[in-house]
Amino acid sequence: MRKITLLLIVLLLALPVAAQDDEMGLPDFLPHTECEVDLSGQTITIYHLGDVSSPGYSPITLPLLAGIADAAAYYNAHGGVCGAEITQVNFDTGGDPAQTSVGYEQLKENDPDLLVLYSSQDSELLRPTLIEDQIPVIISAGSIPGLYGESGMELDGWIYATNPLYADQFADFCDFVADNPDTFGEEPVIGYMGWGGPFAAFGLAAFTDETIAHCEMNGVDIIDEAQTFLPTATAEELATLVENLVLEDATIIYVNALATGPVRVAEAIEFIGLSDELELATVNWGMDSSVALLSRASLGEDGLPLVNGMYGSMPFGWWTETDDPAIQLITAEADANERDLTVRGISYILGWTLVDSYVELYTVTANRIAEEQGLTDGGEILEAIDGVAMRETIENHAFEPMGLFLQDFEGGTRRSVANNRIVQLRFANATMDGIATSGDDALKIDLGDGTNYYPPVIIQLTEFGPAPDMRPGMMDEE
Repeated sequence: MRKITLLLIVLLLALPVAAQDDEMGLPDFLPHTECEVDLSGQTITIYHLGDVSSPGYSPITLPLLAGIADAAAYYNAHGGVCGAEITQVNFDTGGDPAQTSVGYEQLKENDPDLLVLYSSQDSELLRPTLIEDQIPVIISAGSIPGLYGESGMELDGWIYATNPLYADQFADFCDFVADNPDTFGEEPVIGYMGWGGPFAAFGLAAFTDETIAHCEMNGVDIIDEAQTFLPTATAEELATLVENLVLEDATIIYVNALATGPVRVAEAIEFIGLSDELELATVNWGMDSSVALLSRASLGEDGLPLVNGMYGSMPFGWWTETDDPAIQLITAEADANERDLTVRGISYILGWTLVDSYVELYTVTANRIAEEQGLTDGGEILEAIDGVAMRETIENHAFEPMGLFLQDFEGGTRRSVANNRIVQLRFANATMDGIATSGDDALKIDLGDGTNYYPPVIIQLTEFGPAPDMRPGMMDEE
C-alpha cells in the first residue's frame, strides 16, 4: 500500500518540492504575527473531542489525528508557537452521544483555553456548558442550533465553525442551479436526503425554512419532506427514498451526509435506473477523497465510480490544487510520513490548518496578554491565557490558515466562515493530463484487494465568495 500511495502522489500530483527553510523559521507563504514573547520550554496542547472510530464518521475524522500529528511535528521543528511545543490530546466518543459529556469533563480537567469538536450533534449538546465554562470551540461543521442556539439568533455562544454553515452551502448550491439552466433545466426540483436518527443534527442541518425559502425565491423548488437514513442503510433501502422524491418530480438529489452516505445514494439512483436523469449533489464532506475510496467498487455503465460528476461545496484548498505552496508542503509531508490513501482527505488538510491556526491564535493572544499584564515569563503568560482571552482573539483577528481559507468571524457577529465555492467531483485519466471519460481511459490504482482506486479530481465551477447567510432573520436583509 505504501508504494502504491507514493507512486500515486508522485505521478498524479507531480508536485515541486516546497522551498526548504531553516529549522527555526516558516516559509514565506506561511506568514504569522511576529512573536513578541518567548514561550520556549512550554507546551500548547490541541484538545479535541469527537467520533474517530464509528463506521459512519471514521473515514472522515480519523485522518484528522494524522494531520495534526504531522503538522505539529513540522511546526515544532520550525519554532512551534514562539518556542512552545505543540501536542495533541483526543477523546474518541465512538459516535455515542453519552460519551460526549464524559469526554468533555475529562478534557476540561486540563483547563483548556480552546477545544476542537467534530460534529454538529456534539456542538448542540455542549453549547450551554461551553457558555457556562467560557471555553471557545473550533469546529469544522456547525448547525444553526449549535452555533446560534435554538432560536438561531443568539450571539452569546462560544462555538466557531471553520466552514460555512451547511444551510449556507445548500443555499449556495441553489444559486448555482438557478444560474445554470442549461445544466439543471428551467424548472429544477431538489429532493433533500440526509442522515437521520442520532446523526440528524448534521443530516438535517441544511434543510431549514430559511434555506428552502431562499432556494424557491430564486426559482429552485425544494420538495417539502426531507428523506432521512442511517449510515448503515443499504442502496436497496435508499432506493425507496429516492423513488419517493422522484414521484415528487425531483430532478436533483442533494445529500447531507458524508463517507458512505453519498455513495449509497448514488448506488440507489443506479439501482432504480435513473443515473442519467438525476443530478447528484452534496455537502462539502461529500467531496472528500474517502468518498472516492468507498465508491471504488460501485461503478456505472461507463466504468467510473457512480459518484462521478457529483456537485458540492469546497470551502478550502484541496489536494489537486498543486500550484498552491501550502498544498505542496502538506503533500510532501504526507509523503515523508508515508501516509496512505485512506488518510489523504479533507480532514488531513484541516489538521494542518488547525495547527496553523493555533500558532497564530496563541501568538496574538500571548503578545496581547504579555503587554496588558506586563508579563515576560513564558509559563506565566500561558497561565494567564484563558478561554475569555482566546475568544477575544478568535472574534477580532481575521486570518487565513495556511492561505487555504479565510477565517473571519466579524467581531462575533458570525459564528461560521462565509466563503464557499461550488465544485464537481470527477476522476483522472490514465495519462494524468485530463478527466477520464470512462473506465477505459481512467487512471486506476490496483489496491491488491480485487478493487481499483480511481484518483478523484475536484473541478472548480465558481470562484470563492460569500455564501448566502441562512441564519434566521437574515433573509429579511436580502
